Amino acid sequence: MSRRVNSELLKIDRRIISRKLLIGELSEKELAGLLKKLPDVSENAEEIPFQAAEK
Repeated sequence: MSRRVNSELLKIDRRIISRKLLIGELSEKELAGLLKKLPDVSENAEEIPFQAAEK
């Protein structure tokens, strides 16, 4: 099996990423490198006001 990690990996569930880390298919260093390549989309964030429920 190839040790090369596709950037598509980051689009899948974090539980699968955790499993790949545990079994050695993905290293912490590889994951950090993939995360660094992700674009900053913080300008697309929208603040959502929160109101606590009254008792």
